Amino acid sequence: MDDIKEIVDELGIDALEANTKIAGIAVVSDSGKLVIQTSNWDLTNQTNNIMNVIKGETSLNLSGTTFNIIEKTTEGIIATSGIGHVILAPFQGGVLVAFAMPRADTLKALSFLKNYAVRLNGKL
Repeated sequence: MDDIKEIVDELGIDALEANTKIAGIAVVSDSGKLVIQTSNWDLTNQTNNIMNVIKGETSLNLSGTTFNIIEKTTEGIIATSGIGHVILAPFQGGVLVAFAMPRADTLKALSFLKNYAVRLNGKL
């Protein structure tokens, strides 16, 4: 767990320095357990919705806001709404979830997240 917290903390600092406009981060296990989240984003009781998108749903509802899937590749999934974007970067054992602000370059943010997702492989 310390390894995961370290990676998420480093991701948060690097995201700010790289101006990715990533505002919140969470890690969810393949079984749907919320492993860790930043204090500014509460995904408690939202993990089933996240896992349903991984399984093929075309939209994501988080806390009453619907995010429509606009990009789905082997690298990850990008969902968007008027308030921002949710970016999912799967890894072996779970998924790295990020909230990005409305003006974020979502493809750049996904690429950035993928580097951290790889570091999470097998840690859950």
